[in-house]
Amino acid sequence: MTEHEAVSGASAATYRPYLDGLRAVAVYLVVLYHSGLGVFRHGFIGVDIFFVLSGYLVTQLLLRDLAANGGIRLRRFYARRYRRLLPASFVVLITTAVVFTVIATAAEVSEATNAFRAAFLYVANWYFIHQAADYFAADIDRNPLIHFWSLAVEEQFYLVWPLLLGGLYALTRRMQRQFQWLRGIIALAGLASMALALQWASTDLTRAYYGTDTRAYELLAGAFLALTPSLVTRAAARPRAAQVLAVIAVVAIALLATATPLEPIERGVAITVVTSLLIVAMSAVPGGLVPGLLARPGAVYLGRVSYGTYLWHWPVIILVTTEFTLEPLAVAAVAVIASTGLAAISFHLLEQPVRLSRTLDRHRSGVIAAGLALSIVGGLVLAPSILARKPAGSTPLDWRAAQRDNPPLPDCRRDNPAGCTVVEGAGPHVLLLGDSNARMYIPAFTEIARRQDLTLSVGVAPLCPWPPDVFYLTSGEACRVAKEFWYEQLIGDLDPDVIVLAQRPMDDPSNPADLFTPEGRMVSGTSAFEASLEAAAGRTIDRLVADGRQVVIIEPIPIASKDNDPLLCLSSARNSAACRYQANATPTPIETFYRARANGVDVFSLDFDQLVCPQLPTCEPVIDGLIVKRDSNHITGTFSAHLAEAITARLIQDGIIPSAPQGD
Repeated sequence: MTEHEAVSGASAATYRPYLDGLRAVAVYLVVLYHSGLGVFRHGFIGVDIFFVLSGYLVTQLLLRDLAANGGIRLRRFYARRYRRLLPASFVVLITTAVVFTVIATAAEVSEATNAFRAAFLYVANWYFIHQAADYFAADIDRNPLIHFWSLAVEEQFYLVWPLLLGGLYALTRRMQRQFQWLRGIIALAGLASMALALQWASTDLTRAYYGTDTRAYELLAGAFLALTPSLVTRAAARPRAAQVLAVIAVVAIALLATATPLEPIERGVAITVVTSLLIVAMSAVPGGLVPGLLARPGAVYLGRVSYGTYLWHWPVIILVTTEFTLEPLAVAAVAVIASTGLAAISFHLLEQPVRLSRTLDRHRSGVIAAGLALSIVGGLVLAPSILARKPAGSTPLDWRAAQRDNPPLPDCRRDNPAGCTVVEGAGPHVLLLGDSNARMYIPAFTEIARRQDLTLSVGVAPLCPWPPDVFYLTSGEACRVAKEFWYEQLIGDLDPDVIVLAQRPMDDPSNPADLFTPEGRMVSGTSAFEASLEAAAGRTIDRLVADGRQVVIIEPIPIASKDNDPLLCLSSARNSAACRYQANATPTPIETFYRARANGVDVFSLDFDQLVCPQLPTCEPVIDGLIVKRDSNHITGTFSAHLAEAITARLIQDGIIPSAPQGD
């Protein structure tokens, strides 16, 4: 059999019900994971399985076109993709917008508007990468469309892959061993994508997880399988070994979904390999135990409606967890039943009639144009109009302004260190360093510098804690670059007298951080986590004071829990008293360490808890008529400036700055 015959034969339009059964397994792994069931804490691998399956099936479809016509019928392909995917997603998006305006706060609705635009336009994954990189953004895990990131990745793949495969096929057509060339190119592209994912994972897990380029290897793994039918032929020659391999692959999927100690991207690489092996093994012996179980009518039906189940499950979970207090098992039961039921209705009344319509099949250009128009109108007109109907609370406070109340960052770069200085005075030079919690103090220290005739410089990067060798799980490469600049150039160039350090709470029990340290990622709450934090902070303090500088650590302020954001409450409340929240009043281990290191000479630890929460542990959302916080972590820029007088008094009291402006 020639390569072309093998590929053509493997691409024949034969239905394999066990693949639908595998879809069912994948989608319910995701549903159980999102429901919060601890045993399925890695159930997100269902998305990885989907990606491999999508790459495999779509490439077989395209190869069938190439074998029959010598080229890919692009209009036919794109029209079918729209008819398959858009009707259900359009209904889910519009329905979710309507329901979300009812159950969410006005601030949550305002934050979600851009997510709806991104979902309609198939760029949700890049939108959520941007949101996660913005430390001032709302908690994206509560966004009703967070699951649309994977659909965006697939849609972007569907847009580009037919063009690339068709182009590669044409370029290699006259070459000997054409399909070896195609497989080699795809394998290299997949390995490059995998390497990129692993590289990003060490600095920015969100970028690695959501990026189309860092997920392409899974789709390309499926494409490679479709281009290599000889793998199935060889496995079929050893049917017993193939059946054993299928069982081993199923066990591996179960372990990867529940127990295996791997990081998310490493887990994705593993599940890609396992899924590929499972597809080969089942295709080799379709009558074996595993494909036989997956091909049972119930599993096949659930797989056929799995697209709708995936679309509906997360909005259902958001609705249930917002309106009721349920245990994860109950959430899972409701999510499985409700999303499957809605998916079945959608499948029979909407998706299948549109998908199988002969009339629409004859008007492919019209379908593509209508699909584009619906996506654009839905994202830019319909969804924003629905969301705009959400009434705000009756408090006179401008919560929308508070949402946007981010202090601007100076133009502080390696090639422009002078741009880091925001106030020039005759007194001591103060340098403010840290993440977005340092950023929120810029208005306060700007006002202090002006009043006290100080020089103030700022080195701040979102998601970037101040120890040189500590990184948040989502810090990103920009944080590494920023720290290299701070510690290798900026401090030496500016020669500040005082360095003020601030960062988010690391070990607050209501919202602990996940970190990368020189020893590897530490799990929040463990003794190793605290010891690593203390060691990193101690090294940094020793390094900075060695040059004769004073180091001032601003202890993290009290924070609200993720489910009790005061600004979200203010946006829909009748009065601010309804938005009081309880915060942790006990110093955390890292705060205790800061205080132990403070000596009142060259190391200081400042506690501003009472400035933000005068009645700690009860915190008021509004003080002196000003909104205190713009989210659960950060004070607003306006409130920061309001604190300038109190912070000045504390700095003078501790002898950190002169009691009078220079020259008075």
